[in-house]
Amino acid sequence: MLALPAKDPVLPLQDPVYIFGVLLLILLVAPLLAKPFKLPVLIVLLVLGCLLGSNGLGVLTRGPQLIFLEKAGLLYIMLLAGMQMDLSNLRRLGLRSLFFGLLNFGLPFIVGMICAQGMLKIGLIDASATQSTFLTVAIMGILFSPHTLLAYPIMIRLGIVQREPVGVAVGGTVLTSLLTLVGLTLVQASAKGQVSAELWLKLGIGLPLLIALCFWGIPKLAQQFFNPKADIPLSLQFIFVLTTLFAIASATLGLGVDSIVGAFIAGLALNQSIPLHSDLMNRIDFVGNSLFIPIFIVSVGVLANPKIFVTAPGSLGVAAIIISGAVLAKFAAAWIAGQSFKYNWNEVMTICSLTMSRAALVLVIVTSGKDLKLVDEPVFNAVIAYIVVTCFLGPILAEWFGQRVAAQESELKPMAQG
Repeated sequence: MLALPAKDPVLPLQDPVYIFGVLLLILLVAPLLAKPFKLPVLIVLLVLGCLLGSNGLGVLTRGPQLIFLEKAGLLYIMLLAGMQMDLSNLRRLGLRSLFFGLLNFGLPFIVGMICAQGMLKIGLIDASATQSTFLTVAIMGILFSPHTLLAYPIMIRLGIVQREPVGVAVGGTVLTSLLTLVGLTLVQASAKGQVSAELWLKLGIGLPLLIALCFWGIPKLAQQFFNPKADIPLSLQFIFVLTTLFAIASATLGLGVDSIVGAFIAGLALNQSIPLHSDLMNRIDFVGNSLFIPIFIVSVGVLANPKIFVTAPGSLGVAAIIISGAVLAKFAAAWIAGQSFKYNWNEVMTICSLTMSRAALVLVIVTSGKDLKLVDEPVFNAVIAYIVVTCFLGPILAEWFGQRVAAQESELKPMAQG
């Protein structure tokens, strides 16, 4: 009988069994820790990743195994973002959603670039530690722009999802996310020295053709797979979704565009084919939110280094500028939209609360920026702090102002009936 020698774990862990075991333990413990303290699980995952990472206890490091799981989680985030977008709001509110989407991308983008220029000028960002100051400024603008609809479940609970301001915010999110991904693609291509006439042809012709093909072909294929008469097992339907995800992600890679764009396109193309509360959607959501996405969040925590706030106090200034600039930019976008569409103060702040929180896409961008040496360590850690603060602030504001919007609606109903 062949006996294999036992391997004692050495830190940081290298064996996939040890690594996966620790990751699963984190995923098990995080919700249990989050519940009594009423914390978002995302924040607990980041903290545990940071604690066990290279700059903490040194249990985990960003090796090949973690990078593979991180990439799968990253693509899964973008797939779910596309699949769970409420496209009906974009159709229903048309120009208003498009106007707000442009405003909600453009204004934070400009504020982010101004903040980055200022921090470079006064030395809070080390220009020598970045590949290109121009691209660092650009990626800072992109970091300010996207948001996660973390507070949307609060709107559902309060019964105000049909209110126009909520619909405008949700519909505008589609355009904001698309513009963010296009901007990130251009920054990545520039950082890798791949900007050329060929790239513009791929972006101008190849990508629109791929999108058109996906929106035409995938619903037709999905109809065959998801047709109840076809009697295709749920497990095979799930594999079809994953195959679609990686096929389109591979196609965008072939065009020189990041695979996350392909994952987002796949999600949008499948959006109308899979009902939000179907068994298949529940399975897709379960696998992503139970495994791949939490592991991605842990991997970002592994990269974080909170000690830098003590060893380099200037990092606190970076965090303060990023948080205040990003929050004020989102407020300004909501306020301008409110003035344009005649919304009251409570409605403006409800829009602001919906677009305040940053999570998934910001994590994607800052990780990419760190890999490309466009984001230095103080900025990376400041962005983690910025995610934590906005994930707290958004739901608090949503609860406060959403209740007032709901109260206004209940006051208007008797008047309308009378």
